[in-house]
Amino acid sequence: MINLKNKLKAVTIILRASKSLEKLLKSDISSYGLNTTEFGVLEFLYHRGPQPMSNLCKKLLMANSSMTYVVDNLVKNNYVDKYNDSEDKRSNFVALTEEGEKYIESIFPTHENRISEVFSVLSEEEQESMMESLKKVGILAETIATNKEGK
Repeated sequence: MINLKNKLKAVTIILRASKSLEKLLKSDISSYGLNTTEFGVLEFLYHRGPQPMSNLCKKLLMANSSMTYVVDNLVKNNYVDKYNDSEDKRSNFVALTEEGEKYIESIFPTHENRISEVFSVLSEEEQESMMESLKKVGILAETIATNKEGK
């Protein structure tokens, strides 16, 4: 069994790795003239197609008012269109424009390569093991945090 000193060391390693990865991704994304949320919206729409605004909020963990601001900026840049849901007038859909699709298609391969570069230090097996382990830790940490908040 891992001792407390090693558990604390593991926490430090996870947090430092996370900060370093976040720094790299933010730098990469800003080189495309976008912030991470704008990139996240474009990437989600690119892979999933048109989406209700509520799905974007859930996926990117943002309040509707904040997401509206981000989407409106992307509309101004002609990367996305926002339109009312024909069945529920209170709901908006967001879709890539032709220009937005061309743009994300032009930058996404470079972004993918940057991510691949970072993970190239790990074998496929190590990547799978890391994902499985971090998922377990994350789920348990969230469960503990949620239970403490509810008490």
